[in-house]
Amino acid sequence: MNAKRDEFSSGDVTYGHHVLRSIIRLAAQEISGVEAVCGRGVRCYIVGDKIDADVYLEVNSEVQCSDIAFKVQDNIKKSVETMTDYKMGIININIISVKFSKH
Repeated sequence: MNAKRDEFSSGDVTYGHHVLRSIIRLAAQEISGVEAVCGRGVRCYIVGDKIDADVYLEVNSEVQCSDIAFKVQDNIKKSVETMTDYKMGIININIISVKFSKH
């Protein structure tokens, strides 16, 4: 994967899929209420100059799933677009498990 090139660059920057997946995984785990990135983990696809992602999460039972999904999407978008020259396209959040706390 090559990054965009501007008039001041003297070469290309290349991001491996594992780097992009790591950025996405860490961005998801930063959100309070996300217990783990699990199952299939993170899948990302390059579509033109955008990245589409599928993220599989386990969340805490005390949070609202739709709120967590929105926060995770927003944080992934900010993280990827800040750390790389790519823009995020579609970010699918798949909540595949809920962790119940013991009282």
